[in-house]
Amino acid sequence: MFHYEARRDLLKNNSLSLPSKALHFIALDCAPDIAEVFKRFPVSEDNLLVLGKGSNLILPPVLEHYVLHFAKRAPEEVVIKEQSHRDILIRVPAGVIWDDFVRYCVQQNWHGLENLSLIPGSVGAAPIQNIGAYGVEVADHLVSVEVFNVPGRSFETLSPEQCRFAYRDSLFKQNPGRYIIHSVNFRLSKTPDFKLAYGELSALQHQPDLCLDDVRQAVIGARTAKLPDPDVLPNAGSFFKNPVVSASVAEQLSRQYPGLIRYPQADGQEKLAAGWLIERAGWKGYRNECVGVHDRQALVLINHHHGTQNDVLALAKEIQLSISKMFGLNLDIEPVIISSRSQS
Repeated sequence: MFHYEARRDLLKNNSLSLPSKALHFIALDCAPDIAEVFKRFPVSEDNLLVLGKGSNLILPPVLEHYVLHFAKRAPEEVVIKEQSHRDILIRVPAGVIWDDFVRYCVQQNWHGLENLSLIPGSVGAAPIQNIGAYGVEVADHLVSVEVFNVPGRSFETLSPEQCRFAYRDSLFKQNPGRYIIHSVNFRLSKTPDFKLAYGELSALQHQPDLCLDDVRQAVIGARTAKLPDPDVLPNAGSFFKNPVVSASVAEQLSRQYPGLIRYPQADGQEKLAAGWLIERAGWKGYRNECVGVHDRQALVLINHHHGTQNDVLALAKEIQLSISKMFGLNLDIEPVIISSRSQS
């Protein structure tokens, strides 16, 4: 059964620790609760916000939306739908914490998601951003997403093609409020399927008897060395997307800026490391009175002293203008910026 609360304080429900209050907060226990909420409240596509861990949101001081939140679920509640000696198909509730789910997969010796260890957020939020790290995206192993279609007031199952996944993008991100994700289905391998080409993981390529937990621990070590714990230093993880440019632009920038970090893409374009650009522009370790840039990872904006949405966005704009002036590149913000007012 769902639970309604007025003027809910969301300070602990967003990893940037931005002061924010939800005028209407509804905690959901299971998928059928969604349909019941729409019968009882004037919720629509225009006044709805589904909130997971709030690890990828930039919240305003007041939210007039109806904020829906799935209660936390244990990874042991994963349902095995089918399996063979080679792979397994599982259904995962939206309320499961993402890293708890990845840890559970590693413990079960299910391959595929170990590179995505320690990414904050919930399973239900993962497809929205098409989260990714170390050469793996959630879309690589996702079979379908089970949703409630808000305009149609119906439950549906969407294929990866229907989800329109792209780099840190999806149908859900493009159409906020239209779908409520309540479960995600994954197909994972029971045999080794390591992806070790990126970053610190390349050192594991020749390690004998490599196991899933070796990869997970390497990812955790790499992330904790560079990324601050949101519970200690509020942040939203990677704040800017890595810009994707043509090979000719990448080559030109490399000649001008030796050491430029480049990742060739399958389509011939190249992805540039936004963190390197920001550090080269002199922002690493910068702080004003409220917010700043992490001193070990320039891609991470931090809220060190009661900053607000306006404080974070003002700093982001300064950085964007700086990168545009220095490199001629546009940096897109990765987290979702939420406005105070719903559109109803």
